[in-house]
Amino acid sequence: MIVAKSGLELPVIDELLKITKYPSPDDAVRALTYGRVQAAAIEAAERIRTMVREEDDERQLKRRSLINYRRFYVGGVGIGVSITGSNKHPYKWWAFVAANTKPSKAASKFCAEMRIMTAAREVRCSCIGGLVVVGELQPDARSGKQRMTLDPCPECRDMMRCDRYRHLFRTRSQIMTAQPLAQVLNLETLPEMMAFHGEEF
Repeated sequence: MIVAKSGLELPVIDELLKITKYPSPDDAVRALTYGRVQAAAIEAAERIRTMVREEDDERQLKRRSLINYRRFYVGGVGIGVSITGSNKHPYKWWAFVAANTKPSKAASKFCAEMRIMTAAREVRCSCIGGLVVVGELQPDARSGKQRMTLDPCPECRDMMRCDRYRHLFRTRSQIMTAQPLAQVLNLETLPEMMAFHGEEF
């Protein structure tokens, strides 16, 4: 099952290294303000969506269970810094590409954003400064609101705020959401996104 593909994050890392070779958490928070980083991250999210969709096409032909039984695909990219252990250069760039999974109605869903946060904790990422989400539009399951782009679901927003993961984010951490294969995107801070749904961060 494809949930993340090694190498998809490399073009994102390449663009981040052009900003600075020795990043800080502040650099991570600013990363999505750079057009080249935006483009690389959206492309990576699109690629993982396409890969999972194509795998499900093959599974369907073989009458095997699908990665997403609803055929609803979301690609995500997390951008941040992880701890190096070096006093001279304490941080290095970190990026992670993931897709959502829900093999059946009864199965728990595991969103791209959830995978990004889980991966960040595992590699000692100290700051997720940017989060990119690409998916088809649907109304929010909690607030009922629908925007021009797809926001993280209520469970993902809860996870971002819970004690286990809240420390990964800053109040200035940015989220960029985009429609698949479209030039429609939205860039704002996580508190601004939460406020749209009547929630605090």
